[in-house]
Amino acid sequence: MFKFKKIAAIAMTTAMLAGITACEDTAPVASGGGSESGGPGSSASTAASTTTDPNENAATDEEIKDMDTGSYTPSGNAGVVKILATYDIEKDQKGKEQCMIFESEQYGGDINVEICGGDYAYYDRLAVLIGSDDSPDLLTGEAMAIPYAVKKNQFESLDGLIDLEDPIWQDMAQYAGRYDGKVYYIPHRLVTSFGLNYNRKTIEDAGFTDPYELYLKDEWTWDAWRQMMIDFCNLSDDNMGFFATDTIATAFCNTTGKPLISYKDGVAANNMGDADITRAVEFLAELGRNGLLYAGENHGNWVPPQTWATISDQLLFLGMEPEWTYIAATEEIQNKPGVDNDILNTVSDFAFVPFPRDPKADAYYLNNGTFGYMIAKGAKNVDGAVEFMYCNRIYETDQNIVDQIRADHVSPEPIYYTAGDYAGKQRWEIVWDEKVYDLWREVCTSDKFVFVPENLYGFGPELKQAVCETVYKSTFGGESWSQLSQEAIPIIDGVLDEY
Repeated sequence: MFKFKKIAAIAMTTAMLAGITACEDTAPVASGGGSESGGPGSSASTAASTTTDPNENAATDEEIKDMDTGSYTPSGNAGVVKILATYDIEKDQKGKEQCMIFESEQYGGDINVEICGGDYAYYDRLAVLIGSDDSPDLLTGEAMAIPYAVKKNQFESLDGLIDLEDPIWQDMAQYAGRYDGKVYYIPHRLVTSFGLNYNRKTIEDAGFTDPYELYLKDEWTWDAWRQMMIDFCNLSDDNMGFFATDTIATAFCNTTGKPLISYKDGVAANNMGDADITRAVEFLAELGRNGLLYAGENHGNWVPPQTWATISDQLLFLGMEPEWTYIAATEEIQNKPGVDNDILNTVSDFAFVPFPRDPKADAYYLNNGTFGYMIAKGAKNVDGAVEFMYCNRIYETDQNIVDQIRADHVSPEPIYYTAGDYAGKQRWEIVWDEKVYDLWREVCTSDKFVFVPENLYGFGPELKQAVCETVYKSTFGGESWSQLSQEAIPIIDGVLDEY
């Protein structure tokens, strides 16, 4: 076993993740790099803390913790690892600590991050770096990585570098990204894509059964969700049932157990004409006809968690990535400018449940994703890149670390400023509700769910836009799914024909 130093009150305590975006936006990451759709790629982006108060970065009495692990022994000379990413992984709270550990004596590594835009810009920049013999070592597994970028010979195969039979990686083998018989992507974690976020006080005040309790009883279905929104909207003309973006509406279709675009063993398939996909779209469209969907009035076209936190007594469900939403909404209410008005050591009223179960499906299907890195073609420090991937993986597999992470989330130790204007005062940290935290981990790791690999993000922005706009216009826009899908199918097939 070896020891490494670990900063207390880790991941996600003060960072804010930028919003889950509409399809035309960059498709980055929600969990530090990787996939929101079952393979490389996602529909959410990340950013560092939104605070502009320099005093919040002052010195504190935060303790250094030693943790033991016997699952992996680092070399101690990992060297400089160059990473091309769409965000700064050293400032993102879900990857910040792993970077610090990698830069400790145990690993002997260093991180050099170049940040660039997403979609085509990301792979255009990669092509320039490869062409000038200045390749990065690692890239975050972005939306268009497989098959779009791999087909362009922009990545190194991981065959021979990481053993999928190694106990550390065995659980991830089924999520490995393959192309032309080779493995190019192995995620180190599963992540939640989307869920239904709500305010427990709003539910209680309305006299409803908590959706979490319905979930535990296996009664959280499409029909139960719809009825709860109908009952809520009947209480007041100001009440609204559900807000989502196009990617989230698309993800709801996956509760049928089917992706809109599948890609397996080198074969792509367009499921836009599938009867179950049609049934899911028409279910959402019915919610719209019944006045249950928020359609971009009063509070703007885009309702991020920060806005929802202030209107969660009127907007019953926010369809967003649950981890980010829980953090951002809680921080909006509790972490006031400065420190004197902060709400400390308090669990918020926010919670979430997964998308409801399709009553006609044979299992509980979810659009979950993965999160990981890929090695660039021409990488100079392949060994260091692989070591960084292992560093991230043990955070998910070593029980000592997993237990400590949970403790730091649900019962963080108070931290006080030791310098600056706030010296002697407590720094705000989020305190996770235990049920919310455990459900978030369950949704990521439990075998009670079947994860649907949605691949509409892997073939470029044109296909993604064609799919997402068609679904969104038919659900939130009230336009004809039959007509729009028939118009979109040849466009989508034209893109897929290239693969």
